[in-house]
Amino acid sequence: MENRQIIGYEIHILDNMIGRRISALCERDGLTQMQSWVIGYLYDHSDKNIFQKDLEARFHIARSTATGIIQLMEKRGFLTRESVPSDARLKRLVLTEKGISFQLSIIRNLNQIEQLLKGQISQKDLDFFFEIIHQMKQNLQNETL
Repeated sequence: MENRQIIGYEIHILDNMIGRRISALCERDGLTQMQSWVIGYLYDHSDKNIFQKDLEARFHIARSTATGIIQLMEKRGFLTRESVPSDARLKRLVLTEKGISFQLSIIRNLNQIEQLLKGQISQKDLDFFFEIIHQMKQNLQNETL
């Protein structure tokens, strides 16, 4: 068999390598990757009222799954549920200082991973890389199987 590089395989391997690093960061704080995504979502939308149903829709998870995630994260001190003045039955999800601190740590670590990925690659090569990635995405969007 000819030894050739396969684009999809190489992207998959790189994605796994990045994912393992990110998972290790989450596990260090006792969180799953899904829980870290929830924290990131709440952090990015802290200017809005976010409810459990929003998490269910955003992450395509069942109500029972969302309930379990929220209860565990609340128990561990990453978020709280607060009543909404207009409707006491509604509980908006709010990050605690611990949750915010975790997200800021993740952002710093993601920036470090980004720098590791770039390494000594020139800006010209990075620009070319992103151009090629863009073309590949366009190729997939334009073609139906």
